[in-house]
Amino acid sequence: MKVVLSRYVALAAFLFAYTWIMSLVGGMPPLRHFCRLEIPLLLGIYYYLNHLTRPSKWQALITAIPIVLVYAVFDMVFLQFGRLLRVIEVKELPELMGVLPVWAIVAVIIFAGSACTVFLRSMRYKMDRPTVIGAVLILGLILTVELKPDSFLYAFEKIQRSVTMWSDIQSAEDNGRIWTMLYSEAKRKSNAFKMIDFKTDPAFLKKMDDKVSMIDSLKKKRNVHLVVLESFIDPTLFAGISFSKSPVHPDFDKIFKNKGSISISPVFGGGTAQAEFEVLAGVPALGKFSGMEFDVFTGAGTFCLPAILNRAGYNTMASNAFKPDFFNSINAYKGAGFQHSYYPKEYAKGRETYLSTGDVTDERYMFDGELLQQNLDYITEWKKNNPEVPIFNYIMSIYGHYPYQMNTEKRPLFIKVKGAIKDGFLEHCVNQYYYRTEALAKFVRGIKKVDPESLVILISDHLPGLYGPNTYEKLNYAEGNTNHLHMNRVFFFENGKAVHYDTLHHYDIPEIILNYLSNGSYCDTQDCKFKTPKTQVTKEGYDEAYMTILANAMK
Repeated sequence: MKVVLSRYVALAAFLFAYTWIMSLVGGMPPLRHFCRLEIPLLLGIYYYLNHLTRPSKWQALITAIPIVLVYAVFDMVFLQFGRLLRVIEVKELPELMGVLPVWAIVAVIIFAGSACTVFLRSMRYKMDRPTVIGAVLILGLILTVELKPDSFLYAFEKIQRSVTMWSDIQSAEDNGRIWTMLYSEAKRKSNAFKMIDFKTDPAFLKKMDDKVSMIDSLKKKRNVHLVVLESFIDPTLFAGISFSKSPVHPDFDKIFKNKGSISISPVFGGGTAQAEFEVLAGVPALGKFSGMEFDVFTGAGTFCLPAILNRAGYNTMASNAFKPDFFNSINAYKGAGFQHSYYPKEYAKGRETYLSTGDVTDERYMFDGELLQQNLDYITEWKKNNPEVPIFNYIMSIYGHYPYQMNTEKRPLFIKVKGAIKDGFLEHCVNQYYYRTEALAKFVRGIKKVDPESLVILISDHLPGLYGPNTYEKLNYAEGNTNHLHMNRVFFFENGKAVHYDTLHHYDIPEIILNYLSNGSYCDTQDCKFKTPKTQVTKEGYDEAYMTILANAMK
């Protein structure tokens, strides 16, 4: 009995120590409220795993492997993306694996494969009463979450601590990681069951029709060029580092000097599709149906900015520098209202396209300069052949994605970075910023030449993960603003000149575009929230629009 009890005490002690140590290096908060349900759940699962395996001197360690592995995954996701892992995100693992370097993929396969092999070889495969009871209890919990989510939510809110709606991490600290993950899944399922009520919301549909009529009635329809840039971090926002040379290319600085703005992204370190959803849909990415809204798009038309402009006579086109199956982008772009979507021919054999990755030796991803120049050439030719048709030109880049590789023969690392801590990833991002701003300056000058009366928006999807949130905190990014991990650069170039906006959110971009196209009349009749300075994420009042957009996208 002493031996049996000691392994449970040892596991609980290990989890407390492990989570405390991880919190010190930037991981999730440590386990504290052990009197709640997290530790009882973990110990109950540990008891069940001990029953399923053969007794041996290594049994206590072998049966702890799945539990420790799950907790390690929580921390890995948090360190990279700054958020709690959700159940629905499990199906996004192929996308994550697709962008990891080969060595990381091999390491994950070896480690996870070895752990699973050891555990499976230790199982005794005996169908006795405790085995059946344990399976029924676990299955019952899962089915309650998936089939009776409102019942689970009611019980959770009665027994557990209050859920912090604006922070999964705070909720996980108060209620445990696994229970908070289950709560998020139940909330998602509950919303899905209620979706039918939002497909034909009359008030929302009228607003969409009014927007279409407003744009369609304009005598002069100007063009819009919206560029979303992967992990486009402005190094000058770090107060705790210095550079041997300015990381901003002189040509870019000449165009946008002191005119850069800040936009709050919904994500940190990854989840580009969330940022894309916000800049196209005009509502916050609330994650009510999936870890990423794009994942639930079926190609059915819904009410996003491209659809509005398309109905008003615009040619809407999306150019993406990566694979068409990444984050379900083909269905997402079609559902959002793009008439055409283009991908590099290397990734999209058989699809109509004007794009090619060019030379990606030692960098893996298509360089922004290649993407933007090919787009500029295509737009220039298209305008010559279609002078009377306005265009919404949407571009999604991939250069700058983890692991921030650079071909130093083509783009030498000549900017040195000095700071309180050493982050090798950061030095690459700083040098990439220099070359990327050079390419962007060339693109903006090109647009000014061929399309002077237009709007160009350059916006970062999210900050790069680097070595995790600690890098940003220790190097005083954005002067320690409470929302600093979501503060990204956005640049506006209206009718041939740079324009500054106060801090806004990614989901404000559609309203800014509509207001520009209507010469300001849009915001004369609408409550344009981007005109009210703000630094905190405010998502109130978007629920109905969000639900209607997703309800139609998921048809």
